[in-house]
Amino acid sequence: VTERGRTRTPAMLEAVFRADALAQPVREALTAQYIEHASRSSRIEHQLWSALFDMSQAFLLAYAAFSNDVADHGQSGKWQSLLPGIVAREIVHLGLEAKIRLYRYEQWIPAKWTELHSLFSLACSRRIERQPVGADGGRTSTIEHAYLTVLVLQLMNAGNLTAKHLEWVAGELDEWCAPLRLSLEPSSVSSFYVDLGSREGLKRRTSAPLEGRVLFLDTRPLHAMLMQNVVMIEQKIRHQPLSDRTPRRSEQLALLTKLASQVDPEFRPFARRGERTAAVGMVDAIVGFQKIAGYLHEEERDPLPRVDAGKSFGGTMELAVFGHARNEDDRRRELARRRLSTWGASGGPWEVKDVSQTGFRLVAPMSAASAVTLNTLAAIRPYGHAFWTLGIVRRMKRLTTDRAEIGLQVIANTLIGVELCEQRRGNGEAGYSVEGENSTLDGRTFPGLFLALRKREGETAVQSLIVPAVEYQPARRFRLNTPRQTVPIRFGRLIEQQPDWVWAAVEPLDLASTDVLSPATVAPGLRQA
Repeated sequence: VTERGRTRTPAMLEAVFRADALAQPVREALTAQYIEHASRSSRIEHQLWSALFDMSQAFLLAYAAFSNDVADHGQSGKWQSLLPGIVAREIVHLGLEAKIRLYRYEQWIPAKWTELHSLFSLACSRRIERQPVGADGGRTSTIEHAYLTVLVLQLMNAGNLTAKHLEWVAGELDEWCAPLRLSLEPSSVSSFYVDLGSREGLKRRTSAPLEGRVLFLDTRPLHAMLMQNVVMIEQKIRHQPLSDRTPRRSEQLALLTKLASQVDPEFRPFARRGERTAAVGMVDAIVGFQKIAGYLHEEERDPLPRVDAGKSFGGTMELAVFGHARNEDDRRRELARRRLSTWGASGGPWEVKDVSQTGFRLVAPMSAASAVTLNTLAAIRPYGHAFWTLGIVRRMKRLTTDRAEIGLQVIANTLIGVELCEQRRGNGEAGYSVEGENSTLDGRTFPGLFLALRKREGETAVQSLIVPAVEYQPARRFRLNTPRQTVPIRFGRLIEQQPDWVWAAVEPLDLASTDVLSPATVAPGLRQA
């Protein structure tokens, strides 16, 4: 129906409406598959994401074509009566497109905001923005309501929502935005507003005067609804702390708290444990548990050798003439860069924008950022230095097609790659024994990351361990192995659990090992970064 020169009729538009309604279960199935399987591989993620995106684009093109036909038939009552439905569906699909882009932490380009505001401006000029129109599931809605759900979704997202969280939020927006209305007059000094002539979404009002086609939004009903849910979940956690639902409720509580802060009409910035300081520089980066563990394992077991220049004629002459190999440090640096290129993030070093006591704000090349999702582990070190800092990606925002902004929470400033060997009970003995790596299933080894974080100078470092999620067993005992020592341990309290890794405290089984289990003795010569 979007072909150039194609004659379109109101009956064809009704057919498109029907096809759109029938496509809803397909969208829901693709979305469920994306949330469940997108993390399995980039190929699967691309296929599912493209299917969702292309479907919305197809309907947007169709509705845009019919919208032009309505403009061409200004005297036709039949065509004009279809305008509210067309505008409403266009706004709905723009919202779907925005949500799908946010799965990849992409922000709207200014032209998309112009398109959205133009549709709502058209509805306001025809005075149809609050006229009931058909919606999914036989419900009725309005153009204003559809417009507000798109604005609020974009407002709530600060780059720290996963695809699963985004989908849950999008499913709740119909109810959350039901009491909201746009108005010509502000309800408070710090209320939100949207400029229909601008190329951006909702903004918090400041003391500066406003100009343009400005509409105000009172978010107090939405904020009150979210805070009511927060209080209810807090009460359930308090009254049933040992319930199986407590972890899920805690996750939902954290999510609702973040959302409420985004729409709070009274600006209440989070208290920071350390102020951000602007910084300039580059850092090497390794992304993902497996690559970080692999790099540290190789670096620990096979340290870079001193270059034996005497094995070549040129090197022999250098030793004979100068008594040492010239440019030996340069050669070692080149070997180090080659090793890093095997395990490091693609695209090269990342740029540091600012730092605080608890984290970094970094700008990464898109080739590297495409492999990063929220809660991904990332190890960084100042460009050219030797010591790594480990962090968790907590916020992402794609700035351009070439660069993405990453918020990294620091969890360790001393990082060591180790191996853990599972202990099993000996035959007829009460104690545990350790078998060889390949002797039995119980005696196998697997990689881990030993962490130490010292928040302030002079404080005792907090020790913990990150292991693959499938290897975490709270009741199991292990031996922490390095080339220099072996220490019997067991996991302590669970700190954080993600699909591919688990972070837990470390408890030495031998009290005499408490002092032995330290970065200085696990890897002599390693000092705090």
